[in-house]
Amino acid sequence: MKKRICLLCVVALFLMPLFAGESAAAAKYVMKFGSVGADNQPAGIAIQETEKFLEEKSNGEIDFQRYGNSMLGGDRQVCEGMQIGTVECGVVASSVLAAFVPEMTILDFPFVFKTADAARKALDGEMGDELEKLLIQKGFRILGWGTNGYRHITNNKGPIHAPDDLKGLKIRTMENPLYIDYFREIGANPTPMSFSELFTALQQKTVDAQENPITIIYPSRLYEVQKYISFTGHVYAVAPFIVGEQFFQKLPKEYQDLLTEAGKTYETNERKYTDDTDAGFIEEMKKFGIETNELTMEEINVFAERAKPVYEKYVDIVGRNILDLALKAND
Repeated sequence: MKKRICLLCVVALFLMPLFAGESAAAAKYVMKFGSVGADNQPAGIAIQETEKFLEEKSNGEIDFQRYGNSMLGGDRQVCEGMQIGTVECGVVASSVLAAFVPEMTILDFPFVFKTADAARKALDGEMGDELEKLLIQKGFRILGWGTNGYRHITNNKGPIHAPDDLKGLKIRTMENPLYIDYFREIGANPTPMSFSELFTALQQKTVDAQENPITIIYPSRLYEVQKYISFTGHVYAVAPFIVGEQFFQKLPKEYQDLLTEAGKTYETNERKYTDDTDAGFIEEMKKFGIETNELTMEEINVFAERAKPVYEKYVDIVGRNILDLALKAND
């Protein structure tokens, strides 16, 4: 009996690589997906559904491989990978794409969109179309304009109601010149760093504060190392799902169409998850002791007024036409 069991084990071990080889051979196209985000963020959840959709609809000919939590590096490394063909797709911060396409900086303009609906209207309309054309020229194709919601400020010093409350506050920002300029303009001490370093930096008090959407603050457990969250809503964050144009053009037409369909599905699902989870995440953070404070419209207008020098500095970079298309969405 023991000899028979041993024999079966040997046979199984021998056959495993053969079956694995058959499975691998079934996949004609490997899509390595990179992101700094976690699986439990709206973008991460939506991408898991995208993975399932693509693999099922392609009958396994597309092997979608997810690498979240910065496993393929930061957003910039993921973008560079798409350009040279070592990474096929990803969800990356629009501010990082601005390093390749300066016009994408429009999405980082403080208070450019008065509402979430206005932001989505701009992305789904003429402004989004213009940005997509420019991105393709640099080797990126937008599959879906996911959105993470408004960015807010958390810190360990106290509630923020006015620019004076930020004086001297060391706040982590993305490695983005516009963000750095804006936070300097309102009196803070911006400290650019990779998101992967943020939790430790807050824990060790290297920085006092940070700014991100609720959909990132909660899943990343930043409430564990922050005491206050102020709903400044200074930027509406975008989480685009992009594919390398080099890879996209290698696909047969049927799979290009499938990928385009998958992108729109991601966009719809990701936005829904963002809308559905914000309020619940805020309540959960309150249970952990984080204090929240709303700003009045008058207080927000003071912050928006302080953004004017930043608009003047960057309008030539994004182009007056792009800025006008963004502002038009508020009508």
